[in-house]
Amino acid sequence: MIRSELLSYERPGRERQRVQLVRWDDWASLRFLRPGVGADALRETAQIYRRFLIPAAPWVFGQLLLFALPEGGEAELRAAAETLRRGLRLRGGEPRFSDKKTRALWETLSRAGCVELVRGRLPFLRVLPVRSSTGLLSESEPDARLRVNASFFIFDPFDCATRYDTVGTPFGLAVEDGEVLSPPLCGREALFVYRDGRVRVETPTLEDLTVRIGDKAFRPGRDGAVYARPGYRKTPRGRGFDHVIVGRTLVDVVRGGGCPVPASGFVLRLAEQTGEPGGAVAYGGMEGLLFGVQAGNSLVRGGAPTEGFVSRFWNVREPWRTPFPPSLYPLDYEKARAARIALGADAAGKPLLLWAEGAAKIGHRPGEDSCGASLSEFAAICRDVGMVEGVNLDGGGSAQILLDGKRALQISDRRDDGSEQERAVPLGLMVK
Repeated sequence: MIRSELLSYERPGRERQRVQLVRWDDWASLRFLRPGVGADALRETAQIYRRFLIPAAPWVFGQLLLFALPEGGEAELRAAAETLRRGLRLRGGEPRFSDKKTRALWETLSRAGCVELVRGRLPFLRVLPVRSSTGLLSESEPDARLRVNASFFIFDPFDCATRYDTVGTPFGLAVEDGEVLSPPLCGREALFVYRDGRVRVETPTLEDLTVRIGDKAFRPGRDGAVYARPGYRKTPRGRGFDHVIVGRTLVDVVRGGGCPVPASGFVLRLAEQTGEPGGAVAYGGMEGLLFGVQAGNSLVRGGAPTEGFVSRFWNVREPWRTPFPPSLYPLDYEKARAARIALGADAAGKPLLLWAEGAAKIGHRPGEDSCGASLSEFAAICRDVGMVEGVNLDGGGSAQILLDGKRALQISDRRDDGSEQERAVPLGLMVK
């Protein structure tokens, strides 16, 4: 049985905050949801850039070419991005090509409606490939009683740090019934639900896993060196073969080091090449978990609200200074307000899900609409409703809860007419 209630909190300056609290009885019913291919994912992503991201910080962005493929997989998408980066320039907003291959690709994409150009103030071009395997939660798994967005995913130019990163790639640990769907990254906290009923916030690492490539299994850090962000932008030069892994795919093998470290994955250096690019990767080591999801920061641990950043984030104002993990964050734990999603457990170990409604990015009415919550404010709310262990999931414009197909609150991204503009996401959670 799923139970929902709406709560309201008064804030200084006559602001208010609305929160949806959802409870149900068992973790076994919680599953990951993959929205699948969304026909409008490219267009909707470009609209988010045009309406919200670039107007908020136009001095950060140059010209952005977002594109998808009408057909083909991840390898083909990355190859197309490399072709466009090498052979395409924009002059006066018009494309110029250095070779016939690039021109042919551009014409194919243009005819299929798979190109979107958005403009910031800086004089450079960034090519951003967009995965087609993203979609709208509202159009996915319509029979599910509960749907909510989940972990972070690659979304902006800083996230697309290497040729291996594509917009719409989910990242961070995801475990379902002992199976690792994606590995842990970036030293961020995760919510672990053990088969024996324990629920805890922990910080998993790649060294906790075994990595299987083909028929061989390796322990990162013992059988081979592991390189990930924010520790490394490139692997050091040296002997061996760098195996570039994103999710459950071996995307490249580079000999001798100097390999870019993806924001959405990691590099495992082995003495010999194992497997071929495009091959499958599997993980072991989490068989004792019923469920696990990594995003961070924690909100409540041991019944006490978290008082500052524990998970590793990077300040959006200076992303170029060091190798940075994805999901750049405004590092003000106390004051930076936004829409938030929390997942955790009460004292009996039963699930709690909260959505703090964000301020509308267009047409916000102070005192009438929600103002959004800082992580500090949200942690206090989570503790007050009885959460004893819990983490923050992806928030902002992605934040929403659908219960029996309906939203009790509103998404913070809005169109000019005030209607909600839902973001396409690659991963969610559901209870059927």
